[in-house]
Amino acid sequence: MIATYLRRVGFLRAVLMLVPLLLVFLSPFAGGHVQTNGWPLVTTLVAPVCFVIFSFLLVLDMIMTRVFMSGCSADEGRRLKLIIRSEALVLLILLASWTPFVMSLLQLRSN
Repeated sequence: MIATYLRRVGFLRAVLMLVPLLLVFLSPFAGGHVQTNGWPLVTTLVAPVCFVIFSFLLVLDMIMTRVFMSGCSADEGRRLKLIIRSEALVLLILLASWTPFVMSLLQLRSN
């Protein structure tokens, strides 16, 4: 079942959806004082930047997938709809998990 899904989605899109899911697990550790060495560097600097980058990448890939749907066959259309739904789900999970971090940043700016 997973192998069939991965075959339908493709390797690069599977990686594009896997990395944001890994970022979801790093979101509770984001924030606090910025660390410039060691593993805390990943949670305080790298993960927030990757969150923004992959949010835009998912949206851009969903837009491009929709463009490719305009002149495709019915089978290809179903495959592309699966891709758009999967990426939308991953994007919603990513945004939901990083919302507390973004809200804390916005509160820091308003003071």
